[in-house]
Amino acid sequence: MKMYVVTENYYPKEENFNEVMDMLVETSKMIKDQDGAIMSLSLKPEQKGGPITGVSIWESREKFTAFMKSEHAEKIMKSGLSAKVKEWTTDIKANLHTVEQAWHADTHE
Repeated sequence: MKMYVVTENYYPKEENFNEVMDMLVETSKMIKDQDGAIMSLSLKPEQKGGPITGVSIWESREKFTAFMKSEHAEKIMKSGLSAKVKEWTTDIKANLHTVEQAWHADTHE
């Protein structure tokens, strides 16, 4: 099975930048112990007006799909964050990717 990657780009309104960043960090924590979740990243843009990006890496498409159908995912969706995020952003783009090639260094010192 190939790993599966989900990317979410949030384009925050300037006055809501911190709220969107905080939301992404919190939702990242919510998937930490879920079956199949390998890694999550919350990326702050270096360029003004750039998107705040969330990246989650899963063991497989099947594991991600199972998570999305789970009670845990349903709780996240019903938390009310979705409505707030729509108010705090000008655009949101999500992409789904199958990993065709990857490498990872053993250590980063």
